[in-house]
This record gives sequence, structure tokens and C-alpha cells, in this order.
Amino acid sequence: MSVKVQGLAARAQEMECVDRLTGLILQDPTGQTQQISMGGTDKAGDADYIAVKCSFGTPFIIEATIDTEEGAGAATTVLTALAAGGSDVFPVYSSTADALTTGSPFRFKVLDCHVVLLDESAGSAADTIQLMNVAADGTTETAITNAMSLNATDDALVRCATIDQDACVIDLTENLRFDVVLANSGNHATCVKVVVTCMRCVAAE
Repeated sequence: MSVKVQGLAARAQEMECVDRLTGLILQDPTGQTQQISMGGTDKAGDADYIAVKCSFGTPFIIEATIDTEEGAGAATTVLTALAAGGSDVFPVYSSTADALTTGSPFRFKVLDCHVVLLDESAGSAADTIQLMNVAADGTTETAITNAMSLNATDDALVRCATIDQDACVIDLTENLRFDVVLANSGNHATCVKVVVTCMRCVAAE
């Protein structure tokens, strides 16, 4: 569903209202004339210089609760592989002819990510979770965040230390995936809540 906003004193624009997959109310960022690519590199010339790129957008939140368990004797592994994409944010779906077969229905960027431990049972220092950008093929992964430790007490908040400024842009048909690694330290389970702050965008970083 969409809403067309008109007659706003030379600021008329179309605004997407509700995304049918996520239920989010999201603005269409294509009118953001301020958002241009600056290349991310220093300018040559040995002269005083400053440039600023500004983007405007309404942030939205992805909140996921993840329950994982490592069986006794299992090798250290990325448990995501056991779920065959079950830890992806955007599921495979189809409804009409213009629907995507997999991945995000719109382009957006990850601004921040943190994890809250809900229940930790006999954790290991090797237990981690990492936010990944998954290509349209559903297999190729690129790390967005560093691997965040799950070896913490209940209700502890663990924030990512790094965000890759290329991988953080999730394009149309790409996906977000939670890669969880539990060490081979006997049968133990971990339940976490992951909160990802995002924003619609029109250009890569």
C-alpha cells in the first residue's frame, strides 16, 4: 500500500506507507538529494578542505530472539548451517508476480547492533554471534559486525565494536543473517535477543 503526499510547499514527494512483508511504515528515500556518494577517500591537493554528506531517514528496529544449543561432542561450528537459512531475517516468500523470491524487499543500511543475553548455560569463551550480509544466492556471506561474545551473564548487553561500511548496506534481494558459533564444551544452550537499528537508503557508503 502507498500514499502520495502532495502540495507541501515545493516539497511534494511520494511516500511509501506500509511494506507488506515487514509491516513497517517506511519513507521512500529516493528524494534525498543530499545523499550522494563521496567515495570515502581523502581529497588530493594538500589544501584545506571539508565535505559533508547528510542523509535523512526514519530508523527502524529489527529485534530477534535466538535460541541455540550445542550437543555434547559436536565440533565447534556455525549453527546457522544447521538451519538452512533459518537464521535469516527475511524469509523466502511469494504472493504476487512482483514479489521477491528471497531477501530484503528494499535497500537499507545497518546503523548499530547489540545483543542481550537472556539465558546462558555453561557458556564458553568461544561462543559468539555475528551479523552477516548474505548475497542474493543465499550462500555468500560478508561480515557486517565483529563476532560478539556470548560468554556473559544473564541480561548483559554486548554491543558490536565494528560495522563494515560496505557490508552494512543490504541491497534488494540480499539478507541479514545471524551466525552463531558455540564451542565444543559439552551440552550447553544460549538464548539471546539481538537488536539491529537500520535506516532506508538510496546509496552505498
